[in-house]
Amino acid sequence: MTQRRLFKNCFVLFAASLVLTLLSTAAYAETTHLVTTDGGFKTTHGLTYTITSGEMVAKGPEHRTDQFGDNPYEISLGALFSDDGVVMVHAERVANQSGASNYQDLARSKWPDDSFRFSGATCIDVSAAEIEGEHDLEWLRDNGFEPTGPMVFVQYYATTNDFNDEIVITLLARVDACTPELEPSEKLAPLRDSVVVKRAD
Repeated sequence: MTQRRLFKNCFVLFAASLVLTLLSTAAYAETTHLVTTDGGFKTTHGLTYTITSGEMVAKGPEHRTDQFGDNPYEISLGALFSDDGVVMVHAERVANQSGASNYQDLARSKWPDDSFRFSGATCIDVSAAEIEGEHDLEWLRDNGFEPTGPMVFVQYYATTNDFNDEIVITLLARVDACTPELEPSEKLAPLRDSVVVKRAD
């Protein structure tokens, strides 16, 4: 998948990365790739992981299909919520098996493990108008987390070798302001420390 579809309008200013583009829904049968487990979620497609927390509240998953560019996706979404932050979990499959979920251009990450790649943490200020029509942000709002104002975030990606099954873990936390002195990765450290991500196969 082209890089994540989160904060669409803001990413025009931030190297057009991590874009959340809501297009027409694909006519593919709904498939579940994420289920609940104690303290969180377990992915059930070609990458089997548990994403859990003893401190946060799990909501979801929900399941849908969508179209990104020329490729249809089966998408399962859940999240772990705290008062000032959220860990979103996407478990997805490229429905036409085209291998579109290729993130090899991104740097490797040490967290959650070295099979993940990441986009780099940043800070943006999101307005209420920018939420409208953006599925993931509206879903966060509907589940009690208002994704407006200054926030820091980072996204981690893992895929199968054929680039058809993927996991995307998004860390998102409120901050007072996006300033040059702010270190987004440091602000996200408490969220990383609150979550346990483990292979489950």
